[in-house]
Order: sequence, then C-alpha cells, then structure tokens
Amino acid sequence: MFIDVSDHPEEDHHRMDYIARFYLKCVLWLGIHDPGYVSAYFGPEEIREEALVVSVSPESVAGYAGELLASLDAIEPLSDDARVRRAGLQGLVGALAARAGMFAGQPLSFDAAFGVPAPEDDPGWFEGFHTALDGILPGSGGFAGRYKRFMAGFVVPPDRVFEVFVAAVAEGRRRTAGHIMLPPGEEIEFIAGEGVSRYIGGGRSRIYVDAGRPVTIDRILPLACSEGYPGRHTIRAIREAVLVRGRGWIEHSVIPSASPFATVTEGAARFGVEMAFPGVDRVRFAEEILFPLAGLDPADAALLDSVSSITADLFFLGAARVAAGALSPEGLGLLLLTPEAAEACLRSIEGFGAYPVAVSEGYRRVRDYVGAPGRWDVFARVLTEPLLPADLAGTP
Repeated sequence: MFIDVSDHPEEDHHRMDYIARFYLKCVLWLGIHDPGYVSAYFGPEEIREEALVVSVSPESVAGYAGELLASLDAIEPLSDDARVRRAGLQGLVGALAARAGMFAGQPLSFDAAFGVPAPEDDPGWFEGFHTALDGILPGSGGFAGRYKRFMAGFVVPPDRVFEVFVAAVAEGRRRTAGHIMLPPGEEIEFIAGEGVSRYIGGGRSRIYVDAGRPVTIDRILPLACSEGYPGRHTIRAIREAVLVRGRGWIEHSVIPSASPFATVTEGAARFGVEMAFPGVDRVRFAEEILFPLAGLDPADAALLDSVSSITADLFFLGAARVAAGALSPEGLGLLLLTPEAAEACLRSIEGFGAYPVAVSEGYRRVRDYVGAPGRWDVFARVLTEPLLPADLAGTP
C-alpha cells in the first residue's frame, strides 16, 4: 500500500490527502478489534463504508501504518502549513502503528502512542497528597476514614443530578463563549441514563447524565467543563470547523483514544474547569448556584474544593501509574482512599487502556503552557490549532 509520492506531482496537501484517507480506514479497521479505540468519527461516510466492508487484522493495520509513515517521510513540505500537517500526520500514524502493534505482541511505546514518555517510577509520589489531605480534613482518626465521612455529606440526590449538571454546562458555555467564538449551530444533547458521551459531528455532542451511582457535588463542575465547555465538545466542534471543514485535513475527523493529539486535547479538557472557573469563581458559583440546586448546605464549599483538587490529582496520577505498569491495582486501592474511586479508576483503564496517561501528562503540559487560567488567548491556541505535546514545551 506504499504511496509513491513521486508519482503524484500535486502539491503537498494533495499528497497528504491520500495518506489521510487511508489513515481513516486503518483507524476504523483497528476499532473493530479494539472497541475503546475510536472515540468519535465524523469523517466522510463513503470512507467508513469502504472500510467496513472488509476485515483487516491488527497486524496488517500495523504494516499499513509503517508504509504510511514511509510515505510521509518522502514528502518534503514547501510551506509552514504543510510542515505542520505532516508533523501531525506523523504523530497520528505513529500512534496507530504503536496501538496496532500491541496485538502482534509488541510492547506499547508511550512516546509513539501519546507523544510523552511513560511515568517514571517514584515510590513516594503520593505522600505529599496524603499529607495535604491529612492536614485539612476535619475530625479525628485515620484520614481515609475522615475523608469518607466528610464526603458523605456532599452526595447530590439522584433526582437533582441532571438539573445540577445542565446548569453547570450552561454557565461553562456562557463563560467560554465570552472568550472563544463557538461554531454556529453547535449544541449538546443531554440524555438521562447510563451511556458513553460522544461527539457525533456537525458541532453536536451527546452527553449521558447517569444518576445511577452516587455523585458528589464537587464532581459536577469538573465533569461539565471537561465534557462540555471548554472541554471535549468545544474542542471537537471547533476543530471540525477549523481543521476538517476549513482546511480539509480529514485526518482530524476521527478521534482515537491514543494519539499525541489526544494527550493535548484530554489535558485541555481537564484544565477547562480552571479556565472557566478559576479559584474563587469556582467556589462562589458552587455556593450560589450548584449547592442550592442540589439542596445541599454550602457552608463547607471552599474546604470541599480544596479536598477535591488534591484527590483529583491523586486519582489521575494513580491511574496513569497503573496504566503504565508502575503501580498495582491493589496499591491503587490503598492510595485512593475509597473502593469506589479505585473501581472507577480501574474501569477507565480497562475500557481505554493507557488513556489516563494522556489525561495526566496532557493536563500538566497544558497547564504549564497556558501559565494562568486568565490567558484565554493562549488556551484558544490549544483548542484550535493542531498542537503536539512537544509544541507545549515552550512559552507562547
């Protein structure tokens, strides 16, 4: 399947269009064998139809990915725009090769799959988080027990979860739209019940709001921002409008769970709540709007926010270490304070493999790149431009 670019006298982007179309097919082929791999597809329907009429093994997909990389290496871009596109395609195809290679018994290359190295082994990484929690949680006794008792008072009644979540998304949208131009016609459809939230194309997302499991009030706003505004929905709607429809870079019309771009966008999605609701604003909005909607006493909203920030870091860093093989599932259960948190973490790893690495490392890089939550102009670059993890190393 090697594409000999010398046979194509067209300009660089035309050559890369051939590669992008076959890349889409390869991702769809691998998704049949790896159900958690394709998070969204909103590319040309004829490509999906052509791909799904045949069955292609992961080993063959890995071979095709190698040929696509060779084709990209043979292109010498003549413009900055083409160089950016080629670098992005190299990252996407390299991640595809790494993921498909796992089915052939090859070890996963984190650098190739996510554009970042695997977490380093650090046996004492969690101690600072535990010390911080121990210092602020009320009550006496072991801090794991104190944490569980403290959080028990913040569970949102199941019949109010949907209303509270939708209100959080609406305010996130209002704040995001004040700084970033959202594509015309973008919208979110909310569905009560269990399901996997997805971007379905055309500026539309479908988000499931599940009240079947206990949800504490501190999780509502981060989830609303990461799923909605300025998170996954916002990023995908903007990139479809700017990159796919605007530039014709159809490689961005499929969202694999493992790629260097996923590392950046998932990190940005997690950082979104800090952009839209920095510090004091987050606590104030919870006190004035979310707690009353949930029927909860807002007296400890500020303390809850501090506890939640620490445990969120503990959750994502712990998940990343389990996914990378640097921490056992049993060890994770001891570190995350509650069995429920450990179970949620392991479910994420089981469904999406090493995806938590992308969230954890991507968040750190986006946070450091943006520098401060108020820099919406910089954050907008992360949302709208095809930045790779290496591009976040410098200060814009």
